[in-house]
Amino acid sequence: MDGHQAVTVGGYGYQWKGPGRLEIGDRVLLPENYVSALRHGPGPFPGTVTELGTTYPGALSTIVSRAPDTSTPAPRQPR
Repeated sequence: MDGHQAVTVGGYGYQWKGPGRLEIGDRVLLPENYVSALRHGPGPFPGTVTELGTTYPGALSTIVSRAPDTSTPAPRQPR
């Protein structure tokens, strides 16, 4: 894969060209496609890495980026 990492997200193969390596469970932003535009609206949409590598033999779309962390810290308890 030209030194890039191949992963599976939602049953589809993608390639990661960003910094570092992706791991199972990492949230990523995927490029818009015809179906995603109908389901999620225009622009990148989120997905989760489910496998490292892919069995798809064709050309792979490139992951846009890691998804921003949407977790919120627990509120502080008063002392």
